[in-house]
Amino acid sequence: MKVDRSFMIEAGNRAVLLLHGFAGTTSDMRELGEYIAENGYTVYAPNYRGHGENPENFLATTPEMWYEDAVNGYKKLQDAGYHEIVILGVAMGGVFALKMAQKFAPKAIIPLCANVNRNMRYIPVEAYLKKQLKADGIVETEADDMLASYQSEIEKMATARAAFYKEVSGQIEKIHVPTMIGQGCQDEEIDADNANYIFKKIHTDEKQLCFYAGSGHDIVNDCEKDILGEDVVYFLDDLNWVSEAAV
Repeated sequence: MKVDRSFMIEAGNRAVLLLHGFAGTTSDMRELGEYIAENGYTVYAPNYRGHGENPENFLATTPEMWYEDAVNGYKKLQDAGYHEIVILGVAMGGVFALKMAQKFAPKAIIPLCANVNRNMRYIPVEAYLKKQLKADGIVETEADDMLASYQSEIEKMATARAAFYKEVSGQIEKIHVPTMIGQGCQDEEIDADNANYIFKKIHTDEKQLCFYAGSGHDIVNDCEKDILGEDVVYFLDDLNWVSEAAV
């Protein structure tokens, strides 16, 4: 039976949609989500289909399906009566936040370690699957044999993900909402220049670029997570909200 890893913490009239990255789950967003909620914001984190599941289930999904899950999370908050929603996404979740800002009208977006530069690097699909199989107690030789049998599906997913990212990259100039861009300087997965690329291309005067000198790709759980959390809440508090904050 599939487990729904999505979580929601109701804490105020203003909402933040939390989007995890490729190869992650909502558990990656839990600590930051709780901190944001403690500061008076309702948070909702949807888990993308296939993520956290076995290789067969994971490889049966696509970037379009994951993006649809993110959009459905946004609509869930709207249906619950939240009219001012900030989208915060990490890595691939940050790419989704950028695409959603092109399609919808969020209050603001916070892309963190979002890989959209033309010179892209990605978490290899194989590396993610090996990590999952190891966690399930499967020995390396058996894991290698299993991955070899999935090679065509792995290549298909890698190609689809690259195409999705590049499509979003080419549309960044359509974004006009307030934006906080965050990037770990020790990011082992993507070049930190991605943040500069977003800052340069995005069409809004309400934008800020925050670099975290000691943090890597998992920026929301790294050594500067507390500083990042404070910066996020400061950015949220500084927005021109229409609704009143919850007492």
